[in-house]
Amino acid sequence: MIKAIKWTLTCMLIIFLGAICFLMVFRMATAIFIVYTALALILVKRIGNRGFIIFIILGTFLIRLIYICTVNTPLDSDFELLYEAAVLFSQGDYSFGQQVYFQEWAYQTGFVIYQGLVIKIFGQAGSILALKILNCIWNTGITLLIYLIARNFFGEKPSRLASVLYSGFVFPVTFVSVLSNQHISTFFIMLALYFLLDKRVIRLRSLFRSLIAGFLLALGYIMRPDALIVMASLAVYFFVLLLRAENMRQKLEKAMQFLAVSLTFLALTRLASYAIRESGINGQGLKNNNFYWKFMVGLNYDSGGRYNEQDYQLVYGGNKSIEEKKELEKALIRERLGINPLKLANLFLQKIQNMWCENALDWSYKHLLESDRTVNLLFSHVRFSDVDAVLKDLNELFIYASMILSLLGTLAWRKARMHDGLLIPVAILAASFVLYLFIEVQPRYAYMQQPFLFILSGSGLEIIYRAFNGFSLGQVWARLRDPMKYRPGQQ
Repeated sequence: MIKAIKWTLTCMLIIFLGAICFLMVFRMATAIFIVYTALALILVKRIGNRGFIIFIILGTFLIRLIYICTVNTPLDSDFELLYEAAVLFSQGDYSFGQQVYFQEWAYQTGFVIYQGLVIKIFGQAGSILALKILNCIWNTGITLLIYLIARNFFGEKPSRLASVLYSGFVFPVTFVSVLSNQHISTFFIMLALYFLLDKRVIRLRSLFRSLIAGFLLALGYIMRPDALIVMASLAVYFFVLLLRAENMRQKLEKAMQFLAVSLTFLALTRLASYAIRESGINGQGLKNNNFYWKFMVGLNYDSGGRYNEQDYQLVYGGNKSIEEKKELEKALIRERLGINPLKLANLFLQKIQNMWCENALDWSYKHLLESDRTVNLLFSHVRFSDVDAVLKDLNELFIYASMILSLLGTLAWRKARMHDGLLIPVAILAASFVLYLFIEVQPRYAYMQQPFLFILSGSGLEIIYRAFNGFSLGQVWARLRDPMKYRPGQQ
């Protein structure tokens, strides 16, 4: 009788607290996230190694393929300009290289050539869909590489779950419909680091690993200069390895590895720039002829460090010479850095929010929001603005979950030595965090950094797995039914 009363009261308390929590935190996005995570936990536990790789490739690719077939994202902004230049390139017309955009930011030419080659193969009519499908392939590769890299540092299940979480992360799912150079560039960067770090599958000597990594990083850079952040992070990584080396032979080996990566990277990027210049595609090669622009825009307090038309007109209006533009930009940078320190700190906080916490989903389906369209979901018509609200909430849940898990793992490293290889994703995120305090920010610019955040989330997932190892729902229910039996000292 007493047991029955206790059991009844315990169940009532659980129902009461559960109902309150449900009403306080329940949103459609929360329900989707919980169900997705629960299914992911079951799948990563029950599938074999080969089966998981097949699952993560097919599952990730199909999710993205379905999306690009459902949402027809129109070309917009710089993406339209780059595609139009690629069409000209495919026709043998290099006149786009004379445009101000490609004279100032000539490093975009590599991506134009890539798109132009795809247009040549598939024709202009089918090229946009082909490029979007390729984006799906690149992002599927990124998802797989999260798992392959993470399992060099963490257990099998945490590494799997980290990649499955990224697979369902809303931003990359939607962003594959945008013809951005971030997809292919990030894939090559991730592949380069996999060759450099993996000890489980790749059985190459360290020097050959470094040469391949340098080659792949150069390909990533030719598509988009994000690889410069990675090169700086590798310098930190190899410096630590040099400090840890126990003898001169080990120090020489680590120094040779870094030189192999760096020299291969520099040689190939210079060679690509030379080839583009000498072939007449763009006389500026892969240069950045307006280095100060990003800093000038990034320090604009009124725009929160985002692109703004006022700065563009200020610099590019009035037919200023290259030197006049540079001097104006440098003067504005000095002026903006000289504002009240509290105001500058507030700008930095705004930029952290804009870069790391905001979402970039509008790049994919802004046209649907502007048209106030309705969609048919579960046999009922729903306004797309309501779907957008759920997707943005869901996107936040994924990114905040990865941040919390990474933070949990980072705190644990204070008690245990961190694997040296994890210095690379940590350095990439730290360097990006500092750099984007000063240069232009957009939420989509975090695309390259986010896979490394999900890799680091494996550390937090591993702590959780260890804490709940062998712990089942049956045990929880048994404790609820007879809590006295599980009191300390009663077992």
